[in-house]
Amino acid sequence: MPQRSKVFTYQADVVWEGERRCTAIAGDRPTLTVGPPEEFPGGGDADWSPEHLFLASIQSCTMLSFLAHCAHRGIGVHAYRSSAHGEVSRGGDGGRYAFQRVMMSVMARVEDGRVDDARGLTDRAERDCFISASITAEVDTDWRIIA
Repeated sequence: MPQRSKVFTYQADVVWEGERRCTAIAGDRPTLTVGPPEEFPGGGDADWSPEHLFLASIQSCTMLSFLAHCAHRGIGVHAYRSSAHGEVSRGGDGGRYAFQRVMMSVMARVEDGRVDDARGLTDRAERDCFISASITAEVDTDWRIIA
């Protein structure tokens, strides 16, 4: 009998708050106010935009994947920080605007003597990020791992 794969299910709600703002709700988690980025009508830098949430989703998913792989191998991680820059443009066919490329830079500090082991996990961390696996944009990640 074939083994069935796991299915993970998530749920979130969005409630329009007027003008071009909404509140994102997911269970008992803190709510987020979401609005357009500053280059669009009604946009500003006080709220999260869908574009910023997208970049944060890729970064946090990659981080959680890396931390899980390190934990499974007993590698202590002392610090982790990333930064991402995304490019939205029309596809090569002149179609719809979409994230075409995301450039992410990661700096992680791990315990002494385990830098090479941690570097060996970066491909797995990228591969196992559910968010990156779900998108068509190219994600280029520059890893810097130090002790």
